Amino acid sequence: MARPKSPFVWILLAVGGACAFCCTGTLGLMALGLFAGDSDTPGTPAAANRAHGGSPGEPGGFAFDAPQGWKTQQDGRFIVEWNDGGNTLGAEALRLPAVPGLDDAEGKLARLWQERIGADWNDVKPNPLVMRRFVANGARAFFTAAVVRAKNNGRTFRVSLYLVEAGDRLEPLVFIQSFMSPPGSAGEDMSASFSWNTSSVRVEEALKGVRGSPVGLPLVDDAEVVGHFIYGTSTGAQWVNTYTGSTTMTAVSYSIDYTFGANHAFQYKYAGASGQVGAMRFGSEDDQGTWSVKHDVLTLTGAKRTRRYLLIGAARSPEGKRTLYLMSEHPGWSLAPGAIGQNGELYVAAD
Repeated sequence: MARPKSPFVWILLAVGGACAFCCTGTLGLMALGLFAGDSDTPGTPAAANRAHGGSPGEPGGFAFDAPQGWKTQQDGRFIVEWNDGGNTLGAEALRLPAVPGLDDAEGKLARLWQERIGADWNDVKPNPLVMRRFVANGARAFFTAAVVRAKNNGRTFRVSLYLVEAGDRLEPLVFIQSFMSPPGSAGEDMSASFSWNTSSVRVEEALKGVRGSPVGLPLVDDAEVVGHFIYGTSTGAQWVNTYTGSTTMTAVSYSIDYTFGANHAFQYKYAGASGQVGAMRFGSEDDQGTWSVKHDVLTLTGAKRTRRYLLIGAARSPEGKRTLYLMSEHPGWSLAPGAIGQNGELYVAAD
């Protein structure tokens, strides 16, 4: 079977019929403020002006060494596959041509996502949420990921697109996670959705071989943190008495309000309600203190307690509003697929 010319429609053959083999696109935490250099000094210049700061990184700006056991293809792709409980999981990595300039990395990633991923896969949503992380040597990377479908057979894959800072350019890397169940198996889409966390480990292995330049810069600039941001969430459940047919509803709802000042002072407000509708219990809390950013960690030193957040991004919403994507400190602090959706909090600017 001839290989499609498009670099993103990587359709492979398997014994017994056509199946899609591709690679991992993962979200994983490489460091939590462990790289050298402080970034919590007030008055730090804007990110665009600091893009060429930091310390020198990889000579030439970029390097990617595939892990041992990954096979190198003639077209430059790297592939690995393995058996997992009778299913075949796969991971694939591919470099794309460099994108000039380090400015507007979020915008460049969103455009590349739409133009390249959107052209070659189905179910690619516009305006992806752009996240941030460190690669192996402490250089910054901007990334997004989503589950998409192959255009020829509708099979699901998880695709991640990374832009790694590399001197005066951004180096794109694509990771694709694939899942294939034995012929005749039912519920492949659901099984595939459970496999992404498993195959993401292989992408993390690959990301250990990614190095960029410069190093020592924070993931989010101080100027991006300054502002008034709000996060809110609510869930509800309805209960039916099987004997009487009567219904009751319980709900949990809360909102968090942060104001981060340019002088590194913050104000915190929390309001929440929980319990049976009509007899809910309400609570509130407030705090104030100072905030600081060091690499990928936002620390809030309050009068009542200290809070720490993993910084995941500061992109614009589809409506153009500023956002802060934060993950509150917990034992499983991770960017693995599922962890962000479970523990991440998207704060949207109130003004």
